[in-house]
Amino acid sequence: MDESIVRRRWVGRLTFTFLGLGVIFSHLIPLETVPPSFGGQALIPNDDVVSITADAIAPAPEVFSTPVRWIAPDLLLLLILAWVARRPSFAPVVVIAAVTLLSDLMFQRPPGLWAALVLILSEILRSRARSMRTLPFMLEWITVGSGITLITLIYHFTLSMLLVAQPSLGLTLIQMILTILAYPAVVFVSYAVFGVSRPAPGAVDELGHRL
Repeated sequence: MDESIVRRRWVGRLTFTFLGLGVIFSHLIPLETVPPSFGGQALIPNDDVVSITADAIAPAPEVFSTPVRWIAPDLLLLLILAWVARRPSFAPVVVIAAVTLLSDLMFQRPPGLWAALVLILSEILRSRARSMRTLPFMLEWITVGSGITLITLIYHFTLSMLLVAQPSLGLTLIQMILTILAYPAVVFVSYAVFGVSRPAPGAVDELGHRL
């Protein structure tokens, strides 16, 4: 048994786990505000702000900024799909299930539905990971993009049939397109920073099984 292979596999799994948790908790940080000097609107009217004079002891009340909403790609989904498609051993199914279910709970989505769809798609890609190694990147991108499109539409229309509140179809499609377009960037960062790439032809694991 090659200890270096075992060590790299466990390092990859821990890295994947912490990256997934990091993506989830980064969404909970209030980074979506813009100060008034950059175009944001003050929540406290300017007339109510106390001027600071030489005789004033108490500081003026803080002027808060209005939140600015913007649509971002689903980085957690991209992380899962990119790592499963290229290094399935780094993304165990148990970790994927736990991280996606946690994201449902933290983002106040109906628990389990999106997690189940992501898990199904990731397992389909895992089963085809070996055959996808010889594919050009464009075909890999199309395959992953088709899967993202399918689970996004299933999720949206399922919630619609159940009369569950959700973003409009237009916003959902915009995020889906941005997510698909961001896949090459996630693949590049995964390779350049974390060394996640397709296994070389003939590569084997610690038990002698083909990767």
